[in-house]
Amino acid sequence: MTQLKLFHFPGGCSRVTMTALEAAGCDFEDEMVNLMKGEHQRPAYRSQNPRGKIPALLVDGTLLTETAAILTWIDATFPEAKLFPETSTPLEKAQQLSDLFWLSSGWHPSVRAMKMPMRWTVGEEAPVRERGRDLVNPLIDALEARLSEAAWYYGSTWSIVDVYFYWAYSTAAEGTYDLSDRPHIIRHRAQVEALPAFIRARAREDAARLRAKGAEA
Repeated sequence: MTQLKLFHFPGGCSRVTMTALEAAGCDFEDEMVNLMKGEHQRPAYRSQNPRGKIPALLVDGTLLTETAAILTWIDATFPEAKLFPETSTPLEKAQQLSDLFWLSSGWHPSVRAMKMPMRWTVGEEAPVRERGRDLVNPLIDALEARLSEAAWYYGSTWSIVDVYFYWAYSTAAEGTYDLSDRPHIIRHRAQVEALPAFIRARAREDAARLRAKGAEA
């Protein structure tokens, strides 16, 4: 049996990977890395993941990083989870990868600029947050338009991409982006939060927080 260990931070983008693992129904260990306390930069974590990021997945002791790569591996290893819609051509599969890369390279830094502008500047934070808002606006517009035509991003069935989009727009909302006039995203948010795998992932995050607090006591 493959031994899996996920390094994560509750509420972080690692929640997407955790949801994927829960959807796959596989056994895995999880270890919280407290980004707020800088644990991702400390030698203890760097010795396991020199890139110092989350999520990171140990697969039988071999490190795999970057959300798009991890999700692609989980999908290939546990196809019964149906994390992505089935494809019939290499081009269709590449389009799914394109969506993942768009999320990681476009959405991800933009929403981070809104929620945590201090990571992008040593000066005034307000201009960085405002620039993040400018970058997020067309992304949100595009997603709202797509969700106006279907229940989920790829149509009638959820995929792990929906959870990644959820993380992105909910992170923007935490950075004061107003989603109140986006009815289809609001509906999508409720649907994602009702997914059994997502619920299990959040429960596991809560348990990790409690363990961390217990260790500090």
